[in-house]
Formats: sequence, structure tokens, C-alpha cells
Amino acid sequence: MSYTERHVFQRRISLLEFLLQHGWKPTRDQGREEVAGLCPLHRESRPSFYVNRRKQVFYCHGCGRGGGLAQLVRLLDLCGELPAPAPTTHGLPEKLLEHTYRFYQWHLAHSPDAGAYLAGRGIHDPAVVRRMRIGYAPGASLRGYLARLGYPRPALGERGLIDPRGRDAFFRCLTFPLPAAGNLYGRSISDGLCRHRFLPGSKGGLYGWEQPLPFPRVILVEGLFDLAALWQAGFDDAVAGLGTHLNPLQLTQLGRLDAGVVYICFDADANGSGARAAYRLSGQLRQAGVEALRVALPPGHDPNSFFVAGATAVDFQRCLEGARP
Repeated sequence: MSYTERHVFQRRISLLEFLLQHGWKPTRDQGREEVAGLCPLHRESRPSFYVNRRKQVFYCHGCGRGGGLAQLVRLLDLCGELPAPAPTTHGLPEKLLEHTYRFYQWHLAHSPDAGAYLAGRGIHDPAVVRRMRIGYAPGASLRGYLARLGYPRPALGERGLIDPRGRDAFFRCLTFPLPAAGNLYGRSISDGLCRHRFLPGSKGGLYGWEQPLPFPRVILVEGLFDLAALWQAGFDDAVAGLGTHLNPLQLTQLGRLDAGVVYICFDADANGSGARAAYRLSGQLRQAGVEALRVALPPGHDPNSFFVAGATAVDFQRCLEGARP
């Protein structure tokens, strides 16, 4: 039995109860059959999402999606977690993050330092860079660029793109858009105190989840450089958890692999934290009816560094073949 079946598709839980348990809040509830609120499947500032208590169905007049509980869960698997309401204090257009993503993508192509760092991490396939929309934040320019597009400074601070002094929050970071979650991940190219950062909010579902759906297995890694290395080596069925602690949505996504196998390939840290996390997660998945195997890399390596050290796709495939429960 999958995670979704065990924890969602229970006759005793209603559609409205499921939404409320996952943080959705109605904006209009007069005790009648229909309840209205912001749509959990797309960002909006005016409520267009309706839930019928008696019929146990939903419909959004904004995005045109509708159905029952099972359909909602399937859509959330693809769209991400229940998102926070779109910020409305400054009337932010929904394209703010898209403009930011594109701005950083342009700068990667014009930043030798960022290109050298990316090459040093072994990521050299232009197709992978385009697919992940990798960018670079040089600093001292994002605020001015977005201001020219009409975005006020307070709105950028509220979204987490700049700090109180107006400086770029992702200064000297390679950036990876997380559009399904309305977020952005940054990895510093220097050795400062803060190497990893996200915008405020959820990290969303499994990164790359839409790609492995047709495959009979999933290779789960921690980070986006690990994922880029595997995609570059031809392992298109890899996804990233953006850390070792998976959120409920990510567990639900893995729970859909009723006839598949999850290969957990976390970092082989010297302190053993990656191995412990993989052991804990494999137990969770097996309890949910999902076959899970742990992949052992050479000590001190993660998937990215394994390939940088000279490993080939054949070497990694051998690691997969040696995986154990």
C-alpha cells in the first residue's frame, strides 16, 4: 500500500478536512454547502477555489481544475505543496520570480567566476544547465533591474530577494529556480558562512519529479549538484529532496511508486549523517509499502564529487546494483 493510500485515501477524511490539515484556510465560510478560498494549485490574490461539503468536490474558476480528493492529491503531486497566498501588500505581479530567474540566468553566461565554479563542480553540459535554469547572482544589480520593471523595494524585501540594506540576498550564489514552489535555491561560490540559502517558504516537492514518472525506479539524492551530475551522466530518473529530511508532499510523491524502487543515494559523510538519514528514510518508505534500497558510495563522496573524481556512468550503475535495504 502506498504512502498516499495509507495517509490520504481514508474514507473517514473529507476533502475539506484534508485541505485544512495541510494549511489551507477558507476566506468565506458561512456554514453552507460551499466554502471558498485561495486556490492551492496556483498563485492568486482573489479567492476562486470552491469546495462543496456535501458532494466532496472542488473547482477553481481561476485555473479550471476540479474533481475529488484523489484528483486534488494527484494535482498537488505535480504542482507542489499548498502554497502560501500570493503577496498582495504591494500588488506584486506573479512574474516577479520569473523575472529574477531570467536575470540570474543571463548573468551566469557573463560571469567567468561563476562559470569556473560550475566547471569545477563537474557540470559542463549546456543542456543540463538550461534544463535546470541555473543562474548567477553577481550582486549590486538585482534591485535596480527589478525597480526598472516596476517592482518597489519594500516588495523585494518582503519576498526575501534583498536584505534590509537593499543588497542582493543571493550575492555571489549560483541559483536554481524552484518555480513549482515559488522559491529559489542558492549555493555560494565562495567559502562564506552561509553556503546554502532559500527564499522564505516551502521547498516544495521533489525537484525533477515530473521527469521520472514514466520510469520504474527513482534515484533520490540530496542536492541539486548531485542531481545535475546524474542527469549529465544519463540517469534521467534521478530526483533531489533538497536535503535528507523529506516533507509530507515528497513522501507522498514517492508513495506513488507502487511497483517501482526508490534508490536512496545520500552523501557518504565522514560523520555518517547521510547514511543514518538514508537508513531512516528507507524504513519509512518500506512501512508505506514502497521498496527502498540504500546506495553506498565510496567514503567521503556524494554523487557529484564521485563523478568529479573520475567515476563513470558504469561505476555509478555498479553502485546501484550493490544497493541494499
